Amino acid sequence: MIKALVILIMLLTIVALIPLVEPQVEELLYAYGNVTRLSIEGANVTVLVNELNNAINLTQRGEVSSAVDIADSIIGQVPSLEASVRLHDLVMGVEYGSLLIALIIAIALIYVKRRELIGGIWLRFRGGSVVKVGSGKAKTLIYDEEASAIVLALIIILVIFLTTQAMVSREAEAFSAIGLLGPSGKIGGYPSVVYANTSLSLYIYVYNHMNKPIWYVVKVYLLNASYTAQPPLNSTPLLTYERVLLSNQSWITPLNLLINNTGSYRLLAELWMYNPVNLTLTYTGEYVQLWFNATGVG
Repeated sequence: MIKALVILIMLLTIVALIPLVEPQVEELLYAYGNVTRLSIEGANVTVLVNELNNAINLTQRGEVSSAVDIADSIIGQVPSLEASVRLHDLVMGVEYGSLLIALIIAIALIYVKRRELIGGIWLRFRGGSVVKVGSGKAKTLIYDEEASAIVLALIIILVIFLTTQAMVSREAEAFSAIGLLGPSGKIGGYPSVVYANTSLSLYIYVYNHMNKPIWYVVKVYLLNASYTAQPPLNSTPLLTYERVLLSNQSWITPLNLLINNTGSYRLLAELWMYNPVNLTLTYTGEYVQLWFNATGVG
């Protein structure tokens, strides 16, 4: 009876602590979602990303309250940054609008005065040539109003097409990458044999080309070589690394594993990310692995 009562008290204690932990994690994720949104809107979020990485490091060290304070500070800066982005967009809109109006006026003036302009250019370079009397009707496409309208329409269609292609291409090129670097921090030199009771020293490389800041999570597993299951693995990783990367930013972190026993092993590192839309941890489909043997003979 007493044993059952103790177990019940422990379960109630765990349940009571859950609400204290979840909001802390959600606070960092909420801050991350705001940082990503601000970046998409055009704000410079470099400082905020650095603060968010500091909060993640504090969380991993168990200093959760300090991490939450940083997250709250990031969230508190969002309104002022949003106002700055709106002001910047307004100024840029006015500038581009003025430029567009000036361009339209210039094109209209050139179109209206095209005969005089072309005639002046012709006289400048061909003024000494013999001029024959014609019928007085335009005989070139330059003077033909229908031809000019068609050319103008084709130019507009071309500009719209190129702009659309640039936007589609930008989204199509979005990707994340993970790599495994050798002991020197470069590609190559991967050990095929290590000695038991020694450390395997490598480097993890992550690259963000998602066109926005991304919170990456690298899950590292040390598996028996005979275990052929493909990622993502449904098990607890040996090591976990986390970092928020700006768009087009890369990150290299050392990976040190102590190999205690002899045998054949497979080192596997999966790349995950927190989806900035729904803030859920999502597998990117990217991973890297290395097979090696651990021997007791030095």
